Amino acid sequence: MNEHQRLFLVQARTDFAAFELFRKQTDFPACHALHYLQMATEKFGKAHAWKHGKTGKTHHAFVSFLRSLATNRQAQKQLGQGGKTENWQHTIRKSVSFADAIEKLAPALAGEGPNPEYPWPPTDPNTSPAEHTFPIWQELTDTAAGRRFLTLLKRLFAVAEAFL
Repeated sequence: MNEHQRLFLVQARTDFAAFELFRKQTDFPACHALHYLQMATEKFGKAHAWKHGKTGKTHHAFVSFLRSLATNRQAQKQLGQGGKTENWQHTIRKSVSFADAIEKLAPALAGEGPNPEYPWPPTDPNTSPAEHTFPIWQELTDTAAGRRFLTLLKRLFAVAEAFL
């Protein structure tokens, strides 16, 4: 891992820790947890992208990173998926839809719609993130697939150095 990757990973891990804190504090609106989750996954993706040089200003790094894991045998082994390649690829495919929804929470990608940071629409705000029910939050917290995705993320952050 090069220094640029390390820097992004350090920050991604602290963002993920903030996500975990907000996730456990049910008295806080979900927008706060989602904000940190979006930032953590974006920086994690950028840590991976720095392996190949500059990343630029993009919010699309995490989906690319996840897709790269589908054929990464080292990551598969580190995450306890050993010889079950079909299961591993299925896990990654299912995870990409969550990752895509999380990427789209970035205000730059949300356009006129919901994002966890700013009231919208930008030109004439009428909705606050703190008052909004985010469907992705419901999926992450209330479905088995969402909880599996969050477990995968936690494991990815724990062993990131092994495959970044």
